[in-house]
Amino acid sequence: MMKHLALLPAINRFSASSGAFNRFLLVCTLVFAFSLGNSLNGQVLPPTFLCVANDSLQWEVPDNDCGPFNAYLIYASQDEDGPYTLLAEVTDPDQTFYFHDDSGTADWYYYLESDFDCPGETVLQSDTLDNLAPLPASLLSVSVEGNNVIITWGPSPSPEVVAYIVSREVEGIGTLPLDTVFNANSYTDTEASPNERVETYFVEAIDACGNKSLVAGPHRTILPAITAVDSCERTISLNWNAYEGWSEGVEEYTVFVTPENQAQQEAGIVSGGQTNFTYSGEVNDGQEYCFQVVANRSGDGTEAVSSTVCVDAMVIQAVNLFAAVNATVDNGTIQFDWLWNANAAINNYQISQQAIGSDAVGIIEDVSPVPNPSMDNTFTDQTADPNSSGYRYQVAVTDECGVVTTSNTVSTIFLEADAFSGVNDLQWTPYENELAVVNNYKVFRLSSSGSPVNIGTFDANTLLAADEVDLSDPDQSQACYYVEAEVTVTVNDSIVRTVLSRSNTACAQQVARVYVPSAFSPNGDGRNDTFRPYLQFGTPAAYEMTIYDRWGGQVFQTTDFSEGWDGFSSDGERVPVGPYAFYIRIEQSDGTVLEESGEVALLR
Repeated sequence: MMKHLALLPAINRFSASSGAFNRFLLVCTLVFAFSLGNSLNGQVLPPTFLCVANDSLQWEVPDNDCGPFNAYLIYASQDEDGPYTLLAEVTDPDQTFYFHDDSGTADWYYYLESDFDCPGETVLQSDTLDNLAPLPASLLSVSVEGNNVIITWGPSPSPEVVAYIVSREVEGIGTLPLDTVFNANSYTDTEASPNERVETYFVEAIDACGNKSLVAGPHRTILPAITAVDSCERTISLNWNAYEGWSEGVEEYTVFVTPENQAQQEAGIVSGGQTNFTYSGEVNDGQEYCFQVVANRSGDGTEAVSSTVCVDAMVIQAVNLFAAVNATVDNGTIQFDWLWNANAAINNYQISQQAIGSDAVGIIEDVSPVPNPSMDNTFTDQTADPNSSGYRYQVAVTDECGVVTTSNTVSTIFLEADAFSGVNDLQWTPYENELAVVNNYKVFRLSSSGSPVNIGTFDANTLLAADEVDLSDPDQSQACYYVEAEVTVTVNDSIVRTVLSRSNTACAQQVARVYVPSAFSPNGDGRNDTFRPYLQFGTPAAYEMTIYDRWGGQVFQTTDFSEGWDGFSSDGERVPVGPYAFYIRIEQSDGTVLEESGEVALLR
């Protein structure tokens, strides 16, 4: 059916050979022309053409007060594009119907005009209607929203349609009309059960005479179902019935998932010919996962949403939070820290150790089973020698499905200290952890009381430092140091920790300078009465001094650094003046040995 604007009768009688398109162009041109003259000319309104039922035309009377009523004019044609001829004149102004008694079985098209004695005013035409049933509406989609189904459709092309009848298929009963919808193109069915079964819907167009269109092809809701939960693969599989109703077909299905306590998110897309999907995102044991499937019509993307299906996932909980956090030296041992999700189903874990600079990797801890894992974990390595090397650590986990997950590696800092002419040079290896950022390194010197003194703070790229010592201060002959890294470890978006990693303690021993007198006079005047060496600084860890006469005989020996030779032999006899040989051996606390030998002159 075609609905056209109400214009002069001449338009409808325009030559049929011109075709509908040419007629439409002329109509638009005249509409524009008449709109310019509206201020000068009135309009004669046609009857409101309602419908045609059983060859009976029905209308509503117009409201024209421009002049006396003459008749309602009925024009008819067996071709929609005309030409139209006058079929009848109804002279009763209150009559609202006309029966076309010789219409036969042919298709007829009609429009109406009002004939009032209104010279010079524009006569308008009604809609053009036919004696055929209304054309059906086009069902667009049926979508599930909670426990309801929303049915949407496009309008019927027939202008006489005033409402739509929405029906649902009911098992054991057949098609059950739900409602008649006026002035709308959607309907919400609140009595459906789309979460239990596939629901089927129909829509019919109806005009004011009760004529119904053919029933638009049915559309059926999508009902997804969970088919499997794989506990070790940690996947959820589902399928659904194909969406029915679109002649264009389904281009694709989009699957959405709503994990427990999270927002809905897209899980994946499959082709329109596929009606199954396996979700392989993060699946946690005991959590609920809900799925919806959205069908997209080929060509324009019109959507139809399924019902929601949910499942409590019973899986072997994966190790999905896993990180080596820190390694630090602690009182000669190394403490290694890591974390994992406490609900992980862990069967075994192994801690590996590797000395930096070595290719050998050893397993230093092997634990199985692990019945009640906690989030934070610590292991103290007593096999390592942190004063000889830095060490790398890593932990590997095997879950109850046999899946092995390996953490990042983390290392300790190894510090070396060397003494050179009043300066202690310090060098250390970098802290290693791919999840971490080193904020700074701090270098500490241990005082004589053992308390640490910060001698400098350095950036992450600095691995060297120098510490000057006072050679006149015996307490500084040996200095011990350690380095501490301040590190920020980012495990994930919600777990960020600041940790401290301490190095081994390294000591630097300045080499003592020995001064030996060439002569002494033990005459009791209190000046240069004894012979003994002098150290620039420091106190020997071990000491020996031996005096020999000219024939190689031992005259004196001591291991007491504070004791000098007073010119007497070991049996208490005063020895004569002259040259005497000496041998001095000093061992420092770091193991350095100093040896001096020569002659000293004894004077009286």
